[in-house]
Amino acid sequence: MERLKEIINNKNVGNAFYNLYDRWQDECEYEDIKEYGKAIANAMAKEYPSYDIKLVQTTKRPFGVKIKTNNATYSVWIKIKGCYAHLCGKKWNDVK
Repeated sequence: MERLKEIINNKNVGNAFYNLYDRWQDECEYEDIKEYGKAIANAMAKEYPSYDIKLVQTTKRPFGVKIKTNNATYSVWIKIKGCYAHLCGKKWNDVK
């Protein structure tokens, strides 16, 4: 869970996520959501190269990604509450 907290609370990851979310709101009819997921995962991987972050899935509702690191799988998404946007996360249990 510490990795997830680090990723979610990272300023550069948050800025990338929020900027892409805003852009998606304007361009959702024209652009591929998968490209947004790649950009988000790349921002995370740039900040945490030792975590070996790989994109598993991109979601529209909620806007977010499912990523795999070298030891776990996480979902990270934006939750809108009133006029605030929060970056949320959840760890998935990997099935072997």
